[in-house]
Amino acid sequence: MTKATPAVSRAPRADAVRNRDKLVAAARALFAEGGVDTPLERVAADAGVGIGTLYRNFPSRQSLIEAVYRSQSEEIVANGKQFGETMAPDDALVAVFDEYLRTAASKRGMKEVILAELGADAPVFVDSRAMIETILVAGQEQGLFRDDVTADQVFRLIGGLSMTCHVNGDIADSRPLVRVVIDGLRRTR
Repeated sequence: MTKATPAVSRAPRADAVRNRDKLVAAARALFAEGGVDTPLERVAADAGVGIGTLYRNFPSRQSLIEAVYRSQSEEIVANGKQFGETMAPDDALVAVFDEYLRTAASKRGMKEVILAELGADAPVFVDSRAMIETILVAGQEQGLFRDDVTADQVFRLIGGLSMTCHVNGDIADSRPLVRVVIDGLRRTR
């Protein structure tokens, strides 16, 4: 009787990582231009790989959409954490809103696919809410924000404002709306 050797987990090859990154970058650009229904063959072609490589990395359209959304969300979360560490909480929250609104038009349809596939507790949403909560709680502790507001509510407000963004719109168009929301979060004295 021979013992089965345990499977060894290896890091992906460098070319596989590059191909995955190229696919996400191509999909990100194409989804921003034409939406999430862009033909996957076009994504593969723009990435400079074959359709088989696309499907090896992303077995479904939903998995590719999630990867693209995650790449954008990870950037926003990283920037939001930096804002929270370097700015007053109210300014940090304005900057976070700006980040979301800057990318909103390019993410049309992605959030809905992820919600349908994974639900509201998908990791991309959890990470964003946690970053927002850090900034919100800091503002509440400093007496800037009302205590009866939650990170989930702020996250939903961002989602609502994101729906008002136009493709090729200027972030300055949304700035007055962001100020109204931030003012509504402020604690009255």
